[in-house]
Amino acid sequence: MTMTKKLGGALAGAVLVLGLALPLTAEAQWIFVAHRAMNRIQQVTQDQDADQTQNAQAPQRVTQVATVILDVPAKRVYEVATNATKNNQNVTVVSNDPASMTIKVKEADQSATLTVSALNKNISQLMIVGSAPAGQNPQTSRIVNAAMNLCNDMGKKCELGSN
Repeated sequence: MTMTKKLGGALAGAVLVLGLALPLTAEAQWIFVAHRAMNRIQQVTQDQDADQTQNAQAPQRVTQVATVILDVPAKRVYEVATNATKNNQNVTVVSNDPASMTIKVKEADQSATLTVSALNKNISQLMIVGSAPAGQNPQTSRIVNAAMNLCNDMGKKCELGSN
């Protein structure tokens, strides 16, 4: 009976150690991946063809997404983005929702939505989605430049990642 108790105790101890170690390993891997992606702006651009629209007469649009992971608390990223959009006289703030940390802006016939998400206490993700009529080449660089400018405003050196 004592041998069974010892084996049971050893088994319970092993299960406890594994139960505690596995989440730490997974978290360590996540942190490693996050640090490799930190301050790298990733972008995706999509052209909308006329045959993809409901109305073939509708103007074609280009949509771009830029995202960056920052080692800055989400609240701070949102505050910096709010100040930057408020102080930029070239854009009109359409809406600003502190609860969802989302800002929508418009400049002429271009629009963008900026969203900040907390990944943990001190790491956040900034995502900017922009839309403009097709053929306006500056749209691609505007979204990336906006992300770069916000990085600079927070004292972070961001770079364009390779896609």
